[in-house]
Amino acid sequence: MSAQPFVPFWQNPCGLPSRPGLGQRACAFFGARYVLGPVKETVQLVHGPVGCGYYGRLVRMVPYPLYTTALTEKEVVFGGLDHLAQALREAFALNPEARGAFVYLSCVSGLIGEDVAGLARLFEEKGLPVKTVACPGFSSFSQAGGHALAYEVLLGLVKPGPLAEEPTVNLLGEYNVAGEARVIKSLLEGLGVKVHTVLTGETSWSEIKTLTRAHLNLLLCGSTAEALAKDLKSRFGMPFERVSFYGPTAIARSLKKIASFFGFPGKKVLARTRKDEDKLQKTLSSYKDLLSGRRVLLLLGAGKLGPLARMLRELGLEVVAVGSIFGREEDHQKLRAYTELVSDNPTEDELEYLLKFLKPDVVLTNARDQWRPIKLGFPTLSFPQTVDRGPYTGYEGFLNLARDLVKVLSAPVWRFLGP
Repeated sequence: MSAQPFVPFWQNPCGLPSRPGLGQRACAFFGARYVLGPVKETVQLVHGPVGCGYYGRLVRMVPYPLYTTALTEKEVVFGGLDHLAQALREAFALNPEARGAFVYLSCVSGLIGEDVAGLARLFEEKGLPVKTVACPGFSSFSQAGGHALAYEVLLGLVKPGPLAEEPTVNLLGEYNVAGEARVIKSLLEGLGVKVHTVLTGETSWSEIKTLTRAHLNLLLCGSTAEALAKDLKSRFGMPFERVSFYGPTAIARSLKKIASFFGFPGKKVLARTRKDEDKLQKTLSSYKDLLSGRRVLLLLGAGKLGPLARMLRELGLEVVAVGSIFGREEDHQKLRAYTELVSDNPTEDELEYLLKFLKPDVVLTNARDQWRPIKLGFPTLSFPQTVDRGPYTGYEGFLNLARDLVKVLSAPVWRFLGP
């Protein structure tokens, strides 16, 4: 890695509240919905204005069913609890397969202070479990607070039970973007390991209740699901391992950890990874020639940054700066192995300054932040990726990322918009 120039740039530490109007963070409700949205066998309803329902409908660019009480000034003044009860009855009637409901409390319902928990108990008595997700926007300064609240709710569903007969794991903090869970399952099945459920990209109310069937929890995103992994260990004695399936180095390391836990012979893992890596290298060489030495700026949620930085280095690219939307200090410490320029929640002005100063060859960022670098003429790859781009996990995912980087870098439009 080449020596980095001195950059007169303020690096924001983790854990600071958002500066009003300047950051690109989302609210606690959005964070809770991000985690709970894909959970099957559920009715999901936001007790708030219709705008909250619109805001929470898409999760990672996928529409998941969401009802809303569409609170107005009338309910704020006179109370909306009867309105909520009626909405829940209708939602359960429309979804007879639902095993339970999540009721999100957004800012308005959080402020008027209704006894939603009491209403939930009445539904429980009728055999209709209702879990309250108290996630008004003011309860946290970023979506990370909503992630934590959502996982606390899920923890309350888990019941002790017998272990599965065959080697079985749960995937924690895996959100199945563009089918990434399918790739991970395939890798584990090659070892003879079954996946009980994927939290929360591919799971259901019933599967969450029986989480304890698994022998081991695999933690993929520490920034969202680490607390859940630790709580499952302390309450139910479930061990967990930190793993990653982004890039060949991480895949091999993770498969070795899992094989060691279950007592599988190391030769089995070695044979599997060598075969896949040999196949990968045959296709990868042409991509690496085009990507080697390219400079990248990253701006994403903290859980994605470390795996992506490692993948980019394996492809021969150099990470010149990293911005996290909601980071933890431990995430930032790991990222400093790739660059000293690491900041949390940079503003639009700070991002523009960095782009003009560092002039990266490509920017990897989220859907909210992609427009500034695009308008300034920087090749930009947005996350989470759409289904047509395919997964980025596993060996095929490594190729997909290399292909997408080459595509965006070689797009002719940048000749006309260059910085």
